[in-house]
Amino acid sequence: MEPYGQISNGIELLSPPLDWTRETKFPHAVWAAGRALVALLLPNFDVVDNIWLEPAAWEGIGCTKITKAKNEGSANGNLESRSYLEKKLIFCFGSYIASQMLLPFGEENFLSSSELKQAQEIATRMVIQYGWGPDDSPAIYISSKAVGTLSMGNNHEFEMAAKVEKMYNLAYDKARDMLQKNRQVLEKIVEQLLEFENLTQKELLNILEDYGGTREQEPFFLSKHCYKELISGSSVYGDGNSQVLDLLGTST
Repeated sequence: MEPYGQISNGIELLSPPLDWTRETKFPHAVWAAGRALVALLLPNFDVVDNIWLEPAAWEGIGCTKITKAKNEGSANGNLESRSYLEKKLIFCFGSYIASQMLLPFGEENFLSSSELKQAQEIATRMVIQYGWGPDDSPAIYISSKAVGTLSMGNNHEFEMAAKVEKMYNLAYDKARDMLQKNRQVLEKIVEQLLEFENLTQKELLNILEDYGGTREQEPFFLSKHCYKELISGSSVYGDGNSQVLDLLGTST
């Protein structure tokens, strides 16, 4: 997700804790572990350099350093392949699903809010700009170089919004399946991150191997995943369609 090994931090705490205890560290460790593990499990995806906690910083946050895959970017004219974008879409859900799995029932982790928003944007771009939706529509309704957008009509825009939401939910389901199959690995990464506050790529890979991690294999395409008809309330967001329509510039 970070093109040049950029460091990503979890959300800063408005009122930093007086004591950087295991309890206060826990949601930050889960956030970092979820991101790192999904990146490790995806084939030919970005490289996890290391993850760590920053107890000395006033805000007390978790950090990840993930370098963009070498086979993406400048070598391909700065164009990201369909396969890479689908993996990136799945990656956006790593920290959110890890929080759902490991945080106490009813406790929300707001550290993942920006990643969920990015997932909406990626899914929208794939469907509207590239035609990479569930049905591989050849029509493109927006271009990065265009002055305006092609009007679709309200009914068709709702249909496109449904396709975007389907891609979004497929990625969520895939990320959830990956982490559920590797729950023991996820829990161990969180445990060791809480204890040592820093894990390198080698240490993460050792945990993955020692605890029987199951990595995804190529060819890997989200679009080949088993499609399911959306049911009411199946979106990660309850108002998924309305959020997609906002991105499409359609008023509801």
